[in-house]
Amino acid sequence: MSTQLLLRRGTTAENNSFTGGAGELSVDNNTKNVRVHDGSTAGGFEIMPSGSILPFGGAAAPNAAWLLCDGSDVNRTTYARLFAVIGTAYGTGNGSTTFGLPDLRDRVPLGKGANNSTLGTETGSAAASSVITNATANTGTGTTGTANTGTGTTGTANTGTGTTGTGTTGEKTSLVTVANDTGTGTTGAGTTGAKTGLVTVANDTGTGTTGTGTTGAGTTGSDGDGDLTVPTATFATSAKDSSTSTAATGVTQAAHTHSVPGLSIPGLSIPALTIPALAVANHDHSVPGLSIPALTIPALAVADHDHSIPGLGIPALSVPGLSIPALSVPGLSIPALTIPALTTTLPSSVVNYIIKI
Repeated sequence: MSTQLLLRRGTTAENNSFTGGAGELSVDNNTKNVRVHDGSTAGGFEIMPSGSILPFGGAAAPNAAWLLCDGSDVNRTTYARLFAVIGTAYGTGNGSTTFGLPDLRDRVPLGKGANNSTLGTETGSAAASSVITNATANTGTGTTGTANTGTGTTGTANTGTGTTGTGTTGEKTSLVTVANDTGTGTTGAGTTGAKTGLVTVANDTGTGTTGTGTTGAGTTGSDGDGDLTVPTATFATSAKDSSTSTAATGVTQAAHTHSVPGLSIPGLSIPALTIPALAVANHDHSVPGLSIPALTIPALAVADHDHSIPGLGIPALSVPGLSIPALSVPGLSIPALTIPALTTTLPSSVVNYIIKI
């Protein structure tokens, strides 16, 4: 047959006073707990102390030594050992005879620390789909500013007053006399130059020119009114130059006719001019001195007289009004900011949590 291990059994009071041997185990029939003894300390210590919480796969607590962590209120006297450990940290019950158990339904245990320092604090529960909402969707309110149109300003035009100065008439009251003044004339010294070289002009013969003769047309005139008409003609008087003279060519009187035959002027022939060679011997040229007579300035007398300075007219300066248009600032519209909810899905398997009484 199989070997069985038998442990010492007793009530809670008996276990509390039992010392046992070192490493000896005993069973508390009241708390359904196993104690380990060291051979010197009465009662030893429980392997699973009251208030221990464990995940448990069953639908109900395994035995009377455990309770489900479902937030139920239980009797303070019946579960005095558990009440002594957790007190009312997880619920005050009715405030006198009951206290609350931890509620780990749809929750996971969170270790106590600086951020969560109070036992029994609950932070919410998960949905049935095991989706935890870490942040709730939030839509802010948009803001639309109010448009503002300033008031324009138009300055006042300003026209200054012109100024006309007063003319001034000065008076010359005394006679100004400039005395007669005669300068000193200057007579330069004459200069006589000497021509010492011989100047010779070579013999030169020009080309003669023969002009073309002119024959005038005869004229027959009549004097129908009894007046006497004496026509004239011009002709050359010298074969050496272009000298001319005028002579009467006929006389006409009324009641008869005089015929003046045409005048024929033969062509004028100018023979070639021969300039014989010219030799100029040494001789002097005398330049007489230049005499500049003294300049006499007659006396000048200025009688009394006036000088008139007209007034200076400054026209008025006109400054037009300055118009500043109104400044319009449109309203600023800030749309609402929408923050979507943040969700986290936890891979999980649902179990019961139990607490040792």
